[in-house]
Amino acid sequence: MPAAPRPPTEWRKKLDRFWASVFLTPEGRPKSAKLLYSFCLSIVFMLVYGLCYWFLIDPLEQALAAFSPALRNLFEAMVPGLAGSVLCCGLCLVFKDKTYPLRVYAWLTVFALAAVITLLALTERGSRDAALYIFLLLVPTGLISGAGFSWLMYIRWRPGQIPQKRQADKVC
Repeated sequence: MPAAPRPPTEWRKKLDRFWASVFLTPEGRPKSAKLLYSFCLSIVFMLVYGLCYWFLIDPLEQALAAFSPALRNLFEAMVPGLAGSVLCCGLCLVFKDKTYPLRVYAWLTVFALAAVITLLALTERGSRDAALYIFLLLVPTGLISGAGFSWLMYIRWRPGQIPQKRQADKVC
């Protein structure tokens, strides 16, 4: 005989209320499809960035073994972050609404701030500096470059913009 389902815990009830208040109306429909879609895309983007770091750190470490540690750290921080930004922003070229990348990077910024606050709150003083150093090596490059690329894409293709003709296209 199967066990009777357990009633939800207080923590589960609070969590369900939070997610419902953020994403769902009282009828259970999404409040904003853009908000929900950008949240889900931000998780995909985090995975893309994580995979870029996962696959590029070791080859970069081996390729730059002869160089100074500072230069190695610089390349290991910049190259995977820029590669992730190129992949993510390249994916965003298929979206008709160019505000999606901006919304996604807003979510990623919220996640990064939450991670820093959590890191500062939960680590001991001795290991806090090392953890913050690693965080600052890995997160800002992709976040800043991706947000910059998405901002440039939005400026380039924003709605209501009248394309400017180039000087060479004008007929006298």
